[in-house]
Amino acid sequence: MASPRPDVADLLDVPIAPGGTVIAISDLHLPPERTTVSGRCAQMLSTRLTAQAEEGNLTVVLAGDIVEMLAYPGAAARDILDAHADLCQALAGVIERGGQVIYTVGNHDGDLAWDLKAATAVHDATGAQLCLAADLVFPTGDRVRVEHGHQIDPYNCFHDPRNPLDTPLGHHIVREVMPKIEWLGRDWLGGAHEMADPADFPSFLASRLVYRKLTQHLWWVVLLPIVLLVGLRLPFVADLRDRYPGGARWLHDAEILGYGAVVDLAIIAVIIAFVARRTWTSISALALAERGYGQNKAARERADELIAQGYAGYLSGHTHHPELRAHGRGFYANAGSCTSVVEAIDTARGMPPVYLRTQQISWLEIRSAGSALSTTLKSARIELPGATRIERFMAAARNPHSSAPCAVGSWPEGPGWPADRTHLRDRKRLHRHDRKRKPDEGLRQAA
Repeated sequence: MASPRPDVADLLDVPIAPGGTVIAISDLHLPPERTTVSGRCAQMLSTRLTAQAEEGNLTVVLAGDIVEMLAYPGAAARDILDAHADLCQALAGVIERGGQVIYTVGNHDGDLAWDLKAATAVHDATGAQLCLAADLVFPTGDRVRVEHGHQIDPYNCFHDPRNPLDTPLGHHIVREVMPKIEWLGRDWLGGAHEMADPADFPSFLASRLVYRKLTQHLWWVVLLPIVLLVGLRLPFVADLRDRYPGGARWLHDAEILGYGAVVDLAIIAVIIAFVARRTWTSISALALAERGYGQNKAARERADELIAQGYAGYLSGHTHHPELRAHGRGFYANAGSCTSVVEAIDTARGMPPVYLRTQQISWLEIRSAGSALSTTLKSARIELPGATRIERFMAAARNPHSSAPCAVGSWPEGPGWPADRTHLRDRKRLHRHDRKRKPDEGLRQAA
């Protein structure tokens, strides 16, 4: 097969028109057949792109993993795009209105770097220019490097992205390991392949053991002690009945029995909670790599390196963790994703976190106004079905994300996102953190 090297550039310079806007999106993971998640993603992004394109001077950056070819090795890029024709029409509309669409290849759509037929299908459907990396060149002379980010991930980087036989370890995990894990645990490990923190799998496993296996059989754990306790108290109740045959005494006897059962159940609940907590902490300690926003560590270091070379910023995706943060005189930005993710939500009283399945919707907007750049991160989470009742109860009102896309971070004005990576999983902790910060901010402003 002929190499598509002329069509998929190693590094593409992308001039941005004066007063232009850049919308950067990554990790849509569009499947061959349209789903509720991918359909919502296509619809929301189509609406946003069409509205912005009407203002003119729009550049859309598709920062990798747009079409999911890794998990569906037999799927054709044309079929995936046909299933999401509304998004393709919106991208083509950007071109028609004088804008441009740039597609940087990721690891889940890495076939585009060597498969001429797939690359041509993407170009024909969207009008995109394909590349492995891009430099956004603004009228001010500022440059922003765009890469998907798998290039700095040792488990997912290619030695030679042009070689179809080059398969990183992550490819084998997606195609061979995760399907078997989900098949073996099909009643309680669903969503393992959608984890935003693959390195957090031990914690995910322990959490599901507690909430979907232990609680599933919890009625046995509770029923057996109740039967034993009732059996032990029956002689005592029968003795009271012989001494006090009046009907009023029966009510009193039942009350005594009820109080005793409540105390016993409370003790059992404490024991179960302690065992569940110990089980989770023991297994979750087996972290495989950086967790949470720690996955963006290598990208932040890459941003520091590029900013030291004179770049204004570095933009990536890959980790499904949206971020926008100042780095020296520049910034690091992660576009997050627009697909389903399974993330940990902290619970109360030290119980194991709940791993909820939500659809992440996030993107970045960079505007060139005068002599300065401004960057905004928009993000949201839409809860998806699949959680058990106990999981919904434990995570009630604790999801820290908005259900509709809204601006959560900006540069250079601030604030950055996330404001507090440690407590991001818990909305209640975030609110307490905000209340603590407000008095200090007021004192600084007064000073």
